[in-house]
Amino acid sequence: MTDGDADTTRAALSRDMILRSALSILDEQGYQGLTLRALGKRLHFSYTAIYRHLPGKAALLDGITEVLWLKALNMDAVEDAVDGPWQNVLEGLAWRLRETLLEHPNAVSLVATHPISTRNEFAAIARMLSMLQDCGYEVTDQSINLIMNLTVFVIGHVLAESAPPAGGAGGVADPGLLHDVAHAEASLGLLLEPLLESGRYDMDEQFRQGVRALIGMQSNHRDAANGETDV
Repeated sequence: MTDGDADTTRAALSRDMILRSALSILDEQGYQGLTLRALGKRLHFSYTAIYRHLPGKAALLDGITEVLWLKALNMDAVEDAVDGPWQNVLEGLAWRLRETLLEHPNAVSLVATHPISTRNEFAAIARMLSMLQDCGYEVTDQSINLIMNLTVFVIGHVLAESAPPAGGAGGVADPGLLHDVAHAEASLGLLLEPLLESGRYDMDEQFRQGVRALIGMQSNHRDAANGETDV
C-alpha cells in the first residue's frame, strides 16, 4: 500500500464502518474473535486508528448494540409492513427485533446486557414513540415498563430459539420419555400434544401469543385506568 492509498483509507474510515465490520466479526467468530487487532486487520488499517472514532472496547460494544437497535427500530420498514392501531405497530416492532437478533445470534447477549445509551438509539426510540402516538398510543411514565417487558421477552425467546445447549450437550427431550409421560398423565398429554404431533415447538405461534398477551395486558390496564369497562 502506498502512502496515498493509506491516506485514502484513513479518510474513508468512519465509526459506522468500524461498527459494521465489528458486527461482521462477531457474527462469524463470536466474542473470542472480536479484538481491536482483528478489527484493524479486517479494515486493512492499524487498530490504533480505531481510537480516533471509539475510545475503547466498551464503546465498540455499545456501538454494535446501537447498530442492531437502529436496524430493529427502522420505522420506515415498520410503517410499510404494518398499519392499524398502536398495538399492531408495537407487535410489528417486536417481530422486527426478533428477526434482527435471529440474524445475529452471537450478539443476543450483547443486546441483553448493554442498555440503550447512545444519542442515536434515543433518537430511534423517540421516532418509535412518535409513530405510536400517531396511531393512538398515549405515552406515560408507565410506558417504559411495556417497552422493557417486550424487550426482555423478545431477547429471552430468541435465546431459547438460537442459543446452543449450555455445556455443549443435551437440549433435546427424549421422544420416548415425552410419549410415556404424556400417556401416563392426562394434563401432561394435553400440554405436550402439539410437540408430540410435530416433534418441535411452534416458535412463531408461541412468540405471537406472548407478544399479544403483553400488549393486551397493557391495553387492559390503560382502559381500567381510564375508567373504561366492558359492558
